[in-house]
Amino acid sequence: MKTLKFIIISLVIISVFALAFYKKDTVNIEGTWIPEKIILNDEILFPTKIDSLLRGSTTSNIIISEWTDSLYIVSGKEKIASRFKIQKNKNGNHLIQLSSKEKALNGIFNLKVDTLFHDSVTYEIKVEIQSNSNLLKFKKILHIKPWKPEYPRRGAV
Repeated sequence: MKTLKFIIISLVIISVFALAFYKKDTVNIEGTWIPEKIILNDEILFPTKIDSLLRGSTTSNIIISEWTDSLYIVSGKEKIASRFKIQKNKNGNHLIQLSSKEKALNGIFNLKVDTLFHDSVTYEIKVEIQSNSNLLKFKKILHIKPWKPEYPRRGAV
């Protein structure tokens, strides 16, 4: 009975340490993104001539869901869906494997993620998914408000 308790306690301690220090070696690109350039099979899908005239008001979005491992390119009523898997190659560069009904979005693409800090609370994340004849370039601007402690109230210690 003592050995069973010892084994159970050791397994619990080992699993707590394993979960506490485990680092997942992938890139998180989940969310809704603003497209900068979309080229499929050497055809420019975004920005079109109309989009370049109407700067700032875009109806196109790129939605990435890590829960379902899906990437959606939404342009007006048109929606292109793709499944993805992020991996690392031998050199340490990130690759993304896409599979879709759209022939251009099948295969292994290079994945580049860049973060630009504008000031202490604003930064911009740029993502580039590229192959020989395809390019998906999109960004997201985040404003993170600094944490402020709660003002002390009477009776709260």
